Amino acid sequence: MIGAGGGAKPKLSVEDQIVLTLIYLRQGVTFQILGLMFEVSESKANNVFNYWQKIFRDSLPSNLLEQVKINGENEEVLSKILREYELIVDSAEQGIPRPKDYEEQKKFYSGKKKYHRRKNQCVT
Repeated sequence: MIGAGGGAKPKLSVEDQIVLTLIYLRQGVTFQILGLMFEVSESKANNVFNYWQKIFRDSLPSNLLEQVKINGENEEVLSKILREYELIVDSAEQGIPRPKDYEEQKKFYSGKKKYHRRKNQCVT
């Protein structure tokens, strides 16, 4: 049995793990590239991302529009809330593998970029 404090020490600090996750979310680079950037294996980069993504999803509130849909609030309440804040909006496209289903392909194909992409939008 391994005692307290035993076992392999983490190769990445908590800060590096969070940065790795944010880089993946923002840039959409492969886990192989992230592994090279942070000097860990591809599978370790994947495990770190999945660990922190779950924490982010559970800890951070969903966006305001999703909250309105879930709670059934009306649009007047949303408009009032949005007038009280300054919003920063950032958008990016992230390349994805070509879906096998034809309808999915049409949904995610970017004629401008000539590639299958998913649009991400962040509102702060």
